[in-house]
Amino acid sequence: MATQTFELVSPFLSIYAPSRTFGGDASLLKGQTENALVPGELLSFDSSYGVARVKPADFNDGTVGRANTVPGFVFFSETGRGDIVTGGKVPVLQFGPFEADTMVFQRNAAGALLAGDDATALSSAHIGARVGVVAVRHPLKHSNANAAAANGSLIIPGLGILHNNQVAGGAFVVGRIARILGTGANMKVRVLFGIN
Repeated sequence: MATQTFELVSPFLSIYAPSRTFGGDASLLKGQTENALVPGELLSFDSSYGVARVKPADFNDGTVGRANTVPGFVFFSETGRGDIVTGGKVPVLQFGPFEADTMVFQRNAAGALLAGDDATALSSAHIGARVGVVAVRHPLKHSNANAAAANGSLIIPGLGILHNNQVAGGAFVVGRIARILGTGANMKVRVLFGIN
């Protein structure tokens, strides 16, 4: 069974997931593409009210500018949806609050989840921390991600802990960490989305 990078904890029927036109490279909608959209990544609205993959230029280290100031909404695809490839539309969870477990979180090349300084390991001490949209390594192919720059291959917009200076600088707060699950590269973070 394939690893699920994003799992809802809240009942799906309580969350409205409208589809939005994807304004980026159409090849990213195809699952066979190496850098295809990953369930759980955060997409941002574009000027035509569609969505696109928008990520900071560098990995999050707590510096202002390394977390998006524009809102990001979770790309969520139920098994068997054909409209993504055929219609070029992607479903996003844009209304909350809701709770979900995600692997699309800041991590190092070995797969360990990180706090917002890009060095400290994520731990129970970070429960309650605010998270925002930052550039993260692909949750399943992290060791192959280009670590030289966040705009390299296999780098996507995901979640990372926001420092107070980032929040003061206008970084968008997606939610808060509720729990940390699992160990090693298979760790997931339970996030309360829509909670500032």
